[in-house]
Amino acid sequence: MMRNVLRGIGGDIFAFLKFVLFLALFSVAAYYGGSVSFGEASNSVDVHVAVVVLVIGALGYLLEKIHLLLRRICSIFCGKPNHEKGLDNLQSAFSSMLLRDASSAAKFIGKAKKYLGDIPLISWLEGQMNLANNEEHAAKSIFYALSAREKKTVFGAHSLWQIAVKNKVDSDALSAINSILNIAPNSQKLILQAIAISVKSKNFSMARRRLSSLKKCTKSRILEAIIHSEEGVFTRNIELVKKAFRLAPELTSNAIFYAELLAKDGEYRSARKVLRKTFKDFPTQEIFDRYISCGEDFSDVDRMKLAKKLLNEAPESWIGYFGLAKLLAQAGMLQQAFQNLLTAYNMEQYDFIANELTTVAVMLNDPKPTAAADILLNPLKSKRVVFLWKCAECGAEESRWAAVCGRCNGIADYRRAVNVIVDNLTNEVEQIRHDSA
Repeated sequence: MMRNVLRGIGGDIFAFLKFVLFLALFSVAAYYGGSVSFGEASNSVDVHVAVVVLVIGALGYLLEKIHLLLRRICSIFCGKPNHEKGLDNLQSAFSSMLLRDASSAAKFIGKAKKYLGDIPLISWLEGQMNLANNEEHAAKSIFYALSAREKKTVFGAHSLWQIAVKNKVDSDALSAINSILNIAPNSQKLILQAIAISVKSKNFSMARRRLSSLKKCTKSRILEAIIHSEEGVFTRNIELVKKAFRLAPELTSNAIFYAELLAKDGEYRSARKVLRKTFKDFPTQEIFDRYISCGEDFSDVDRMKLAKKLLNEAPESWIGYFGLAKLLAQAGMLQQAFQNLLTAYNMEQYDFIANELTTVAVMLNDPKPTAAADILLNPLKSKRVVFLWKCAECGAEESRWAAVCGRCNGIADYRRAVNVIVDNLTNEVEQIRHDSA
């Protein structure tokens, strides 16, 4: 349709230019005068040049109209050219498929193939028709054959990739992606999918090869770190885990595993240094707990000193205050514990912080802090929360970080999030999700 519109616009412009040219010639001839003689000198006829130009223009216009008339007569008696018939049948096939009329679609596809030959688009339509009829095996056979002979299109390979993703068959998806990338090597989304599937299947050499072909990607650094980390965890190679940590200390799971390997070799100081560096910018309760009990038999005083170090590394986070408060409460330093819990609660009104605050306030047996706690711990303010990881691509939630999303195969897209649970008047639970700061 667009081609016909453009052709019509082009034809109108060309006709206008012809008219302007003819008008210019006629004006010049009329202005400068002159005449043209026809016949022998003794019996010649002088005709004005402007009249000659006018006659030639009229003859040209008449010939053009005769040509159009002859084309219309031919189309009436001889029918449309084969490619036009084929395109008409293709259009009808699309319409029939949208209306879920399988028999009509098959009939029009057969006619289109008769006029246009077995072009990729027709084979793809046949495969899609089989999918619509729940004949997946037949559709895959068509798509495999189509993919093998395609040179510039990716109808077959892309359809195979969609089927493999739907069925969660990673090997088939990776094979289809490789076929697509042979024709369209700069598809960033598919390269990321290939990296993700390669990491899942432990094919780290393939993942690195695909990463090297990824251009101008803001996630290249963290992708490289994930490949190093996943291979390091799989092979327990501390050097690869170390490379991953240097590239992306925000990968908390890798930092924890790196610290475990260091602690296993007796390098407790280095292990705590790794955890402290990650906690500074990416604080989590898990890192806090690992840090204060990193491989040595610490006393309560030692653990409180370590907790204060972490608190100083990330004073804007509630985690350090909450963790230190629990240690202080265990050591019987209730007043200091209460103050740290109060600070943590002022940062985030979480229910478990409120519970700890209430417990410590009761243990203090002091009317003032208890009264303050009663005012502060209004049930409407406290939030029941669950900490999780959420895929930025599809929104899938997991309790633990993963390199690759299990739903959409997105890689490096799991981000820390907090699930706030609010009870409404009908006692149903509404989940309000937001990314954590």
